[in-house]
Amino acid sequence: MTYCHTLIIGAGHAGYSLAKELRKLDPNRNICLVSSDSADYYSKPLLSNGFSKQKSAADFIQKTAAQMADELNIAIWPHCQAEQIDTELHQVQTNKGTIQYQQLVLATGASPVKLALPPATEGLVWSVNDLADYQNFLQQSQGKQKITVLGAGLVGIEYANDLAAAGFQVSVIALEQQPLAQLLPPLLGDVLQQQLKNLGVEFYWGSAIADAELTGQHLRLTLADGRSLDTELILSAVGLKPNLQLAMQAGLDCGKGIKVNRTLATSATDIYALGDCAEVCGYNLMYIQPISLSAKALALTLTGQSSAVQFPVMPVIVKSPALSVVSWPAAPQQQGEWSFEGHGLDWLARFQSQSGQLLGFALTGKMVAQRLRLAKEMPALIA
Repeated sequence: MTYCHTLIIGAGHAGYSLAKELRKLDPNRNICLVSSDSADYYSKPLLSNGFSKQKSAADFIQKTAAQMADELNIAIWPHCQAEQIDTELHQVQTNKGTIQYQQLVLATGASPVKLALPPATEGLVWSVNDLADYQNFLQQSQGKQKITVLGAGLVGIEYANDLAAAGFQVSVIALEQQPLAQLLPPLLGDVLQQQLKNLGVEFYWGSAIADAELTGQHLRLTLADGRSLDTELILSAVGLKPNLQLAMQAGLDCGKGIKVNRTLATSATDIYALGDCAEVCGYNLMYIQPISLSAKALALTLTGQSSAVQFPVMPVIVKSPALSVVSWPAAPQQQGEWSFEGHGLDWLARFQSQSGQLLGFALTGKMVAQRLRLAKEMPALIA
């Protein structure tokens, strides 16, 4: 059996950020990090700009797991699957043995949502959520010309932009009627759509794939409304769902994610969660900034300085070179109206209550420079 003071499950941005913060505060702490993948250190958000820059998966690796282990003076177990948590004995069973912990942190991330698609699409539908996914999709794209992206949210639009810039013929299929429907009002969505169309991206709004037929190297997709298109490869980017299986098996309270309080403590003693898998006071925020803030707060808590996480307004920056986009959407239940100022590609949109309170905003083009000013006009998400 292996013993450690702090055990971190997950080697993504959340897991590594916490390990770094802990090491700053406690030079001698016994830290172990286990990961189901290679545990190499890289920036996942950069993957959606990789095709246009002709990058291989190896090009994204900033440091190997061995280099990170040396730099942080921690034990890293790559290709190690955490299988079961014993909350009473403070033990985690893995495929490489049992680990005894004093503190356990779940940073298990999220996985792509998988759609039920016609049988003919089997083997042609891929998602990119990590380095291995990127390499697989890159290999599948070799020699192909037509790629279809499912989903027009943040990841779908970033990849549509990147793939089109890399020279592929890109089609986007989405149930919505515009790109980034959760982030942009229709006016700004139209501006972004036109810029992507200028790159050659075709959009099929308001319908799903109903049928598919494979003929040679081409796949004929038929939508529920009767429209059809040909493709050679499909990138599914319809969303992510937190990885909750390990937590649920251990009896931890889960909702949209693993439920934690403001100190990121779960319902089980000495177990914490952060990152894409965590639901913090009702929020499941799958972005870099809240993860970084969570890591700093949790490191303090784990070293004896109980610290409640604080989330300011954190505008979402979309990596779409065709048009700069920044947004902070209002909460779904908030009532208000959009107002606009700008022209051409440069727009500032405010979502305000009847009393004039700023509830959300969206910016394009040169107006993205206003994001910090607007963020300061709004109350913190979690003060």
